[in-house]
Amino acid sequence: MTGPEIGGPRRRTFISLLGAGAAAAAGGVTLTGCSKGSTGSGTAGRAETEDKLAGLLPKYLRYEPVRPDLPGENGAAPGFSHYPGELKRAVPDKMVASGREVTAMTPLWSPIPPLANNSYFDANNERIGAPVKFNILNGNDYGDKLGPILAAGNIPELLCIPGWNISGLTRFGQAADKLFEDLTPYLAGDKAAAYPMLANLPTRAWAYGVWNSQLKAVPFPSDGFPWMMMYRKDIFDQLGAEPPKNSGDLLALGKQLTDAKTGRWAFGSVADEVIRSFGAPGSWRKDSSGKLVNKIETPEFAEGVAFVRQLFQSGYVHPEVVAGGGADENALFEGGKFLIRQNGLGGWHESLQRQLPINPKFDPQPVLPFAHDGGTPIVWTGDPAGIFTFVKKGVGQDRVKELLGVLNYTAAPFGTQEYQLYNYGVEGKHYTLQSNGAPKLTPLGQKEVSQTYIFLGGRPLAITESEYPGYVQSMSAWQNAAAKVREKNLFDGIRVEQPAKMAALGKPFDDALQDIFRGRRPVSELKTAVKQWQDNGGNEGRDFYAKVLSDNGR
Repeated sequence: MTGPEIGGPRRRTFISLLGAGAAAAAGGVTLTGCSKGSTGSGTAGRAETEDKLAGLLPKYLRYEPVRPDLPGENGAAPGFSHYPGELKRAVPDKMVASGREVTAMTPLWSPIPPLANNSYFDANNERIGAPVKFNILNGNDYGDKLGPILAAGNIPELLCIPGWNISGLTRFGQAADKLFEDLTPYLAGDKAAAYPMLANLPTRAWAYGVWNSQLKAVPFPSDGFPWMMMYRKDIFDQLGAEPPKNSGDLLALGKQLTDAKTGRWAFGSVADEVIRSFGAPGSWRKDSSGKLVNKIETPEFAEGVAFVRQLFQSGYVHPEVVAGGGADENALFEGGKFLIRQNGLGGWHESLQRQLPINPKFDPQPVLPFAHDGGTPIVWTGDPAGIFTFVKKGVGQDRVKELLGVLNYTAAPFGTQEYQLYNYGVEGKHYTLQSNGAPKLTPLGQKEVSQTYIFLGGRPLAITESEYPGYVQSMSAWQNAAAKVREKNLFDGIRVEQPAKMAALGKPFDDALQDIFRGRRPVSELKTAVKQWQDNGGNEGRDFYAKVLSDNGR
């Protein structure tokens, strides 16, 4: 599971600053709701409580082929510290009876595998019943490519769109009406039983697949953690360094770890995690008078920005990150060029898959959430769903059913043959079983297997990758600790789409912020950027969000 939380570090900075993407529920800038009298334009903003969407959503049908031994606490994902000895076949039939090729577009945050003569694809397509022709795009550039593709209307049959990319599209509700199939007639209520793996997805995640009073997308359930801070424990141990517990530690690590002469710096992108550590809210909060205040208007945000700037100005941030957009932070972190970064949770096990075969000592670990002053931290809260897969409109009922069948296959959970096949390929060919029963990719698997089919729809949350020693236990411990200090979400249970005018404020503010971090503008210009945000639509947005709370008795 990668992209929902990964994204491109630079572009996601502002998005998560306003609470979009994985933090969207709090700031409500990603997804449309459905309110009386609203049109499909998505320009004025809307809101709806999740319980009012119940008639559109699939009836939940539990399917649990194996039970976790590390239960998730306070909403954290469950952990499975070993692979089951027997895998259940969850999808007995081929899903595409016609055998007709399926076209799909998905993001990927790792090297693109060979698309032709790929036996991993062949094995999955054989089980699906038809070849899936992928158009795979670099996840960091995905949002930039989506706008023109949607505007042209030249979309594939299955289109995966991360929520944080949707938040940057000012008229997405309009595009959803025009381009994507209404799945309500196929999945609402008991109808979902025809697709039992889809019916096994959480109801709250499905609520975020609704646009314009129609179920428009299959959701990718999210753990709700926008970021985690990671560090290279293997190199820390060599240097006698310890993970940070406050901002003072972070600054000291900048000095201790940075050695430009040997090509090593302390930091990649860390802005969101630093700003969070200063106590800035994930999106909105109420002040003592009850007025809604956006995160960028808070003193904690300003303090966090000033601290991030200090890291840049001290020379502790890798030069390619300083240069802005386009830095391959995965390669830099995995190559030891910098040692601390923020990343989506899925990026951790992906890096292990890439690096352990060539560097067995590679050991990235998460930093436990900390407050800048060493006090009690907060962790920003995200939506129950973070990525969505849409079906092209107008392909006909029979074809919609086949396409939903493909998504039913990719929704099969841990403990099933299907999960094993779309994650690891064929036993004995793409992977072998280790003594603990966990799969280990062969050289062919390293070449051909990639996180492609997982972006054709989500599956229930689980921490499963026990092939990497200690990973499941460490991730489970981090999630359980982080879940205890999640920030209270003012908009919990309310799906909100921000007004289009407010959505357009994202890039100008982010550009100003990046300039301030890098010393191209003085810190004092943060106030100017915030004022421009307020005057150009932020204050109107505040009124809109305040009304949403008022309408819901909050």
